[in-house]
Amino acid sequence: MAAAALTLGACQHKTHFPEDMPQDEQTDKYPAPDGRGFLGNDLAWDDIADVKSDITHLKYTVTGAGGVKEVHEFNTPAEASEWMIPLPVGEYDVLVAANMDKANGFELGETVPTKAGHTLPATYTRLTNASSNPKQAWNGIAHVKVENNKMATVHLDLDRLLALFTLKLTNVPEGTTIEVSMRNAASYVTLTTERTAGHWGEPSTATSDDITLGQLNAANALSAIDEFKVFPTAKGLMGTILLFHIRTNKGLELDYVGQAPKMENGKKYILELDYTKLTPFMLITTDCAINDWTDSWSYDGEILNPQK
Repeated sequence: MAAAALTLGACQHKTHFPEDMPQDEQTDKYPAPDGRGFLGNDLAWDDIADVKSDITHLKYTVTGAGGVKEVHEFNTPAEASEWMIPLPVGEYDVLVAANMDKANGFELGETVPTKAGHTLPATYTRLTNASSNPKQAWNGIAHVKVENNKMATVHLDLDRLLALFTLKLTNVPEGTTIEVSMRNAASYVTLTTERTAGHWGEPSTATSDDITLGQLNAANALSAIDEFKVFPTAKGLMGTILLFHIRTNKGLELDYVGQAPKMENGKKYILELDYTKLTPFMLITTDCAINDWTDSWSYDGEILNPQK
């Protein structure tokens, strides 16, 4: 999907230079030391639907020429838009991670340098609690060239990290409760690995603990699980497992399992089920997307029961 034209903050040179100064005069009046240039950044949403989203933390990692590595953190896109740093002339790679700090329930870590065509260390993110349903997070990577005594701007598209899952259940009897959980979500995502062309963030093969999604009953069955944010399905697994622990109004306890298609970074998924048609094992399949999400699944059709 093409990046949204609306950026998150003003261009950084308007903060550091007089407002109407032509860009070719900026470095003449405010020169960098010889052999160095300036680097600033410009953020844009990968999906226009994210325009009103709330970002409370941004972390930038810059690596490149001569083994340079710099890390910068900001609390808002407005603060980040003011960032301008002098760097030695050369080629650089820049990673941005948005809302992936401890306050938002994330852990960021690094391992050995990745062999993915860039200089960034392999950087992963995981949730401290897989069931926390945190704020959405975003990430992006871009390459930039810094020239002698010139201003370079790295353009970063923010790509959603977490999948959003909605479950709607109809015809739940009074007095019956259904506890819903999910299995097969990735344990972590490597932000510096390209999963598809231009999109970064590859799910791990390891899975997280089962994710507790919530409890449904007759009163809240259509609203209790609404855009619950989870990691995408682990790499190599074909689908998402949904677990239903049912306590009927007659005191019976039942455990049902549903197998649904896999979920991917940042995409939205809706599952609509009729309680009266639930079976101990349900194969939930879909061949096409409906509603407004052309790259995800939304299902409200017949449940297939392989036991029949």
